[in-house]
Amino acid sequence: MKLGVNGWRLHGQRTGVGRYLYNVVKNWTEENVAGRFKEINFYTPQPVDSKETPLPENFRERVLHSTKPMLVWENTRMASATRDDILFCPSYTIPVLTSRKVVVVTHDATQKLYPRYFSKSVRYFYTPLYGWSARHATLVITTTEAARQDIARVWGVPPKKIRVVRLAPAEVFKPLPNDARVDAMREQQTAGAPFFLFVGKLSGRRNIPRLLESFAKLKHDTSLPHKMVIVGPDTATLNITALGAELGITDHLQRLNYATDEDLNLLYNAAEAFVMPSTYETLSFPVMEAQATGTPVICIDTPGAHENTGAAALLIPKLEVPEMVAAMTKLATDAILRQELAERGLANAQRFSWQRCSAETLAVLEEAAHLPAPHRKTSEGK
Repeated sequence: MKLGVNGWRLHGQRTGVGRYLYNVVKNWTEENVAGRFKEINFYTPQPVDSKETPLPENFRERVLHSTKPMLVWENTRMASATRDDILFCPSYTIPVLTSRKVVVVTHDATQKLYPRYFSKSVRYFYTPLYGWSARHATLVITTTEAARQDIARVWGVPPKKIRVVRLAPAEVFKPLPNDARVDAMREQQTAGAPFFLFVGKLSGRRNIPRLLESFAKLKHDTSLPHKMVIVGPDTATLNITALGAELGITDHLQRLNYATDEDLNLLYNAAEAFVMPSTYETLSFPVMEAQATGTPVICIDTPGAHENTGAAALLIPKLEVPEMVAAMTKLATDAILRQELAERGLANAQRFSWQRCSAETLAVLEEAAHLPAPHRKTSEGK
């Protein structure tokens, strides 16, 4: 059998889905795929950088040149080129007109659950397309039981066709005790001061303004020397610099648009605590990465957060300023609690591995390849 992979997300600065895709496929070596697929076609609009992102030697890279956005490329160049028995689409959507069997990864249903945090284009175009893709895929992969229940409930996807395959932090994320590079990173970012860290897209549901408001109140109400480091693309055009100035925390705020995995590992290790101020997350790579480095985590108490962190985090009941200030103050002033959460979080992170995730994903793809191709009503939800 032949397996096709939509590899578009490996281009540019790899954030969540791109990092997910690479960590899954890099383990699909000839030895691991033997007996399942005789050929793996990796479709991409531009050649993949073999030094930065080395693909397994058994992959056949199919470059379908295009400068168009992913959805255009996926539904034109890729859809017309694939002749595979099963197509793997790692980012919520499948080609609308393909007759091939397809496995889609629907990471969550947050866009449908909390539309107010997303743009009009997401609410009126992407969200219906994500739901349509999940309903019309041969099988759906998601990342937690909480996400599985959400996808089934809000998008009407039969639970029997959803498979939970748990992700993992990349191997690069690990504790670096007594490593001079960690001290150098802390010195570089905050002149040696302890700091709270956020990593991720600065999207609406991540509540970065509330995080900064809470941090500003912490600085106003206490004499703690802590600073805040924010890492990630500003997809909500928040203008963090201006917001920090308005709140009077310019001297205590450090902003990075992007960091490599190696630098992120140093940042996690250097941070005193990681804060995820998201309204709702069924899975968060940065939370998993923080725990994998032994960094304590603060996040809201939801079923997904409980599942993702193994409850080995400082879980707060709601994302309000008093609760966030109290949580940050507690971790900043309680070394015993920090050590306890660090140890428990590290133990939780070690339950997950990309090798297992890759193997389980391959098993789902093989299962889907033997199922009947679904009938797709392409006008639904369009």
